[in-house]
Amino acid sequence: MLNGSPKRTPHLIAIDWGTSSFRAYLLANGGQVLDQVSLPLGILNVADRQFSNVLEEACGTWLAQWPGTRVLMCGMIGSRSGWQEAHYLSGAVGVSELAAKLTNVETGASAHSVQIVPGLSGRDFAGGPDVMRGEETILVGALAMGAPRSGYYCLPGTHSKWVSMVDGRIGGFSTYLTGEMFTLLRDQSILSPLISADDADWGEQSHAAFLAGIDMSRTSAGLLHQLFSLRAGILTGEADATLLSIKLSGLLIGAELMTMNGAISGTVTLVSSGPIADRYQIALKHLGCDAITFDASECCRRGLMDIASAETTSNLEYAG
Repeated sequence: MLNGSPKRTPHLIAIDWGTSSFRAYLLANGGQVLDQVSLPLGILNVADRQFSNVLEEACGTWLAQWPGTRVLMCGMIGSRSGWQEAHYLSGAVGVSELAAKLTNVETGASAHSVQIVPGLSGRDFAGGPDVMRGEETILVGALAMGAPRSGYYCLPGTHSKWVSMVDGRIGGFSTYLTGEMFTLLRDQSILSPLISADDADWGEQSHAAFLAGIDMSRTSAGLLHQLFSLRAGILTGEADATLLSIKLSGLLIGAELMTMNGAISGTVTLVSSGPIADRYQIALKHLGCDAITFDASECCRRGLMDIASAETTSNLEYAG
């Protein structure tokens, strides 16, 4: 039971709602986590776009106990496939600009104040169009928590992001469908019937298989051929089916990193959480790159708190 002291009084319900997951945090005025909920209900897993039902399921008890508590969301919930499309901002964007362009969500009869943080539109490293949703909030939090103001950032996920930061400004960013491709290939491809076990237990053999997948990405054969080569290795008995999904993970992460390998110099700032952070650390080290890691969940909470507080000093800008 939460007491009524100022440090323990709920100030904000901060929600990171992405493609594959839903995370909600009940935050005190100082940013302390009073309670949290995590559900496998990313926007692609919500039937009939019943986003309000998911919010009620996850946060209804909080909202009933502390009516009027502000709800601030970031991520793919603000995409065209989400609850309500939020703006894309470009140009010099910081905390105050994000706070000024929040999208109010139509919640029907509910009296809850629900808002969505805008995304960013910009240019990738090849000069083409790119967009982000959720990462802008994470970057706000990472910079506020002391992450380097210049250098390359890697934000792994369903749609992995590489961001070039220059003196606290986004110089460009490129998106890779690494996580989404892994899920599709594991669950719905010609490889699927050959995958005989999950990769929950990470041991010496798993580590070796992951590095072997990375090394496959370094050859000139190309990703499309190497994906089929994974299948051929199982059919000919040259590879272990129980390690197939791990090797696939290494191949896809390796392909992503090889695209960036020529541009990376110095230390990469890795903003990630959980097992995927470990995999990217291993992969970066295997390719000769140093990495410092910030927890993505902590950065997201800090970013949402800063945006909700509408600070006038910008920690993040986009040079678009």
